[in-house]
Amino acid sequence: MKKILSRLSSSYFSIISLAVISGVGISEYLEGLASFSTLILGLIFFLSALKTDLKEVVEYLHNKKMIFFANLFMLIILPVLVYYVTSFVFPALAVAFLLLAAMPSGMTDPLLSEISGGKQSLALVLTISTSLLAPFTIPFLIELLAGEYISVGFLDMFEVLAKVIFIPFFLAELVKYLFGKGVKKVSASFRQISMILLGLLIAGIVAKQADVIKGSLFSGNSEDFSFLAALFIFFLLLHILGYFAVPWKKREERIATTICMTYMNFTLAIYLTDRFFTDPNVIIPVILSVIPWVALVIPFKYFVTKLRFI
Repeated sequence: MKKILSRLSSSYFSIISLAVISGVGISEYLEGLASFSTLILGLIFFLSALKTDLKEVVEYLHNKKMIFFANLFMLIILPVLVYYVTSFVFPALAVAFLLLAAMPSGMTDPLLSEISGGKQSLALVLTISTSLLAPFTIPFLIELLAGEYISVGFLDMFEVLAKVIFIPFFLAELVKYLFGKGVKKVSASFRQISMILLGLLIAGIVAKQADVIKGSLFSGNSEDFSFLAALFIFFLLLHILGYFAVPWKKREERIATTICMTYMNFTLAIYLTDRFFTDPNVIIPVILSVIPWVALVIPFKYFVTKLRFI
């Protein structure tokens, strides 16, 4: 029984599937997890930072041109491109897709990068840098392109970022400095713990939005299904663009870049839509983005691990 539980807790597919199903099916019991999202994200980031080589992070920070252009593309160029293409192809989803594309890299991206065989230190740097710049770029893009102004206070967002990125990161470095050998001995368990925490995070978010998700999926409304289909296409295109846009980079770096570009901070996107938008064409697609966000990591991991010639 212990072996089965151990395998299940180490299986990304099992954890994520159980989290989504539980979040929808028993939302009344799991909704409270959403209030701990900041703590859970911080713990995941802490464990990721414990396994990250600070020297590699510093090396990537020294590559200022790469970090600058990666942030420029992810936070400015990509959202603008997504907005205008979507406005032409599917106008009803233009603002929703703009919001998703404008989000910084997700807090779990270093973990997802590790799971998929990517460069975890690069994912960590891109997560930190995009999150720090997002308070400036998101309001600017929304006002410029969508005609809506989202007042995201820098200090408010900085406080959140400090809780889930900077504090865990510096605590991890302190722990490694004080207990380096002990950390290495138990580091093998970090991935399993992080997977369970990720499952709890997703279960809480899904549970909080369960009524909207169930209403959209089971209402029989063809528009909601078209939203979901468009979201899957959107996420698939992000995978392709992220991986093949920089063919000269090492495979591990391409995987990390793809993860950071595709698996955005959808919790921040849901928060912004809940606070600043009332249009269902914005709210429903952003909430439904959790489905392709969760579902496509598994096939992406399969392709990059099995098809090593790519």
